[in-house]
Amino acid sequence: MSGNLLAAVVAWVFLPAGAFWGNVVGDHGRVVVWGYAQQGNACFALTVDPSSRRSRLGHPGCAHVTSLLAPDVGWSTVRVGGRLAFRYSNSSDAKVAWAYGGGSLWIYDVATSRGPMLYRYSLRTARLQQSVPFPRLYKPVLAANDAGAWLMANPSGGVSGERSASLYFVSPRARHPRVLQHGTRAALWMTGHGNTLWLETVTGVRTFKLWRYDGTHGRVLSTKAQSTLYGASYGNGALWGVSARYCGERARALRIDAQTGATRTVADVPLLDCNQIGAGVYYRSWFWFVDGDKLYRVR
Repeated sequence: MSGNLLAAVVAWVFLPAGAFWGNVVGDHGRVVVWGYAQQGNACFALTVDPSSRRSRLGHPGCAHVTSLLAPDVGWSTVRVGGRLAFRYSNSSDAKVAWAYGGGSLWIYDVATSRGPMLYRYSLRTARLQQSVPFPRLYKPVLAANDAGAWLMANPSGGVSGERSASLYFVSPRARHPRVLQHGTRAALWMTGHGNTLWLETVTGVRTFKLWRYDGTHGRVLSTKAQSTLYGASYGNGALWGVSARYCGERARALRIDAQTGATRTVADVPLLDCNQIGAGVYYRSWFWFVDGDKLYRVR
């Protein structure tokens, strides 16, 4: 029931077979793990009690956002609060990205019927509050906080015609995105809290930088020659994430000081599935992350 480090604070919940469990969120006192069926378009959610770890499987329509394949040629629809939000051309480069922050749900897609767009919806009313035309940014990393939404290309995405990536920022009510950083290759992950954003960028193949942005002012916390961090989440004054070499044997849960970038390992567990790791959230004083058919709880 535990890894080989700090065993007393490591526990897990088995995840049902037949789904790719790619998301973990805290919601109304429960941890919710959700993902898509390995065959077909069904969406599943496993609701977990943080204390007892008792779980219940359901079909939530993929949290606040539902992406359903439409019957016409190659188009999909996105619904928010049960209402149609937008349609997009379904392709390998057109993957809907969304994030929650500041009481809003932010959604981006590169191939909507209006072109590349970022939308902001109220979490309370599910009403559209903002729509922002965007550069043609393929498969971005997206995060949100109280200051607004942040987007940057991931290592397999980018902006057509550009060799380096930009960090885009959109504040509530802004009509256009701002570029706050330029020159790196991509962002590996982002996470926000309050008016602060943390992200890790890669330049070339051996320069990895951990950044902290307070408002729109950024500074580098650390620089490394390699990085294998996934599922970063903020909680209790720190960043929490999972480090694992692709298809290696072990996965480490890390605590990263949010002010300095200093890192320590809090748990070390077997890597169960190199293609299904990284979804994580800090919730109710625990860090929760997916590793194969297990949802781990550590602190």
